[in-house]
Amino acid sequence: MKDLKPIIKSLWYAKTAPLLLILQIAVAFTILVNSVFMLVQKHGEFNDPSGLDEDVLFSFQMSLHGSPEERVASVYRDLDAIRALDSVEEVVTVNSIPLSHRGAGMEVRLKQGSHEYDSKAGLYAGGHQMIETMGLKLIAGEGFTLSDERALKDFGLSQPVGVVITKALAQDLYPNDWRQALGKTLYLNDKEQSVRGIVEQLVGPWSFWGYKNNNFLVPTLFMMTDASFIVRAHKGLLEQSIRDVKDLLLVGSSRNIDNFMKLSETRAWAYQPQVAAYNTLKIVIVGLSIIIMLGVFGQTRYTILKRQKQIGIRRALGASRYEIIRYFMLENLCINVCGILFGLGLTIVANNLLVVHFGLAPVPAQYLLIGVVVVLLAGVLAVLQPVLKTASISPTEATRSA
Repeated sequence: MKDLKPIIKSLWYAKTAPLLLILQIAVAFTILVNSVFMLVQKHGEFNDPSGLDEDVLFSFQMSLHGSPEERVASVYRDLDAIRALDSVEEVVTVNSIPLSHRGAGMEVRLKQGSHEYDSKAGLYAGGHQMIETMGLKLIAGEGFTLSDERALKDFGLSQPVGVVITKALAQDLYPNDWRQALGKTLYLNDKEQSVRGIVEQLVGPWSFWGYKNNNFLVPTLFMMTDASFIVRAHKGLLEQSIRDVKDLLLVGSSRNIDNFMKLSETRAWAYQPQVAAYNTLKIVIVGLSIIIMLGVFGQTRYTILKRQKQIGIRRALGASRYEIIRYFMLENLCINVCGILFGLGLTIVANNLLVVHFGLAPVPAQYLLIGVVVVLLAGVLAVLQPVLKTASISPTEATRSA
């Protein structure tokens, strides 16, 4: 470490170039860490598991005609006919299709009449086979039976039949232990319902909603002038099942039947804006990182090459090639450490602003550590080529005046 003292003196004597380099490194570190963390969060938005067996599910909509009684009878006939198809395992009618951006949401309270809601949740009202049809994993309590099912012109929340909620909603209501939610009474838009079961996960109707993983299910066929259906095909027969259902319902029918979509296609459609924003952000981050790192590399190279004569003199006085390389690598390390320390402060300040103004999560410590390693490696790579080249020049050539 005998070179450390002259390095510090040299950097202090010529402050401008080192300070500019430190600033560039700090800015590069701040952009790299915060942007990559934002990118990972954005990627997680459209890659979260839905809780559904997407590879065997599709949905469609169908108009209903006649009196309320006729509509109920028509829906049950269609359900039985679809269920009888060889390619279909199960079918259910629901008011909300996951990620379709069509559905209902409600305020959830633990105390009736409270002015403040404790959470919000999406509503799935449908047949008693919803859990089995969608492939949801029941992790506590029980699901629904045929005796629970009703066909109504409203969601049926005024009748305390009990609801099944998602684990995310349970965690929101009981953060210390989500299992406490089982058997508890909830007030859904001030309608009393007990929690009879909890499923591992179910994504809501809206991909952009902050409460998209908070959902509950109620065994009520919501009878309006149209109905949505989710069909579960036998494994490997999804395409065949779609064709079979179309042939069954469309032939000789005066009803409007459309929006046949696989659940995987619904997911892709729902997250299209997020994917576009993610790809744009990725391109911007890569471009900015390249520009900043090229600037760091260029300034480092220029700083070393302009001292070529000084290096030649040191070589003439007996300094070995290794000592020259060691000197400049240590000098570069000092600059990089200062830049990283400054960058850590900038990163924390910038992230706090993002947390306060945009509701983003704080950057985890591992991102800062990875950023330190990446920037240090980039600094080594930036200095390595010019210092090796300069250290290889003979003292005579290096000290020759331009």
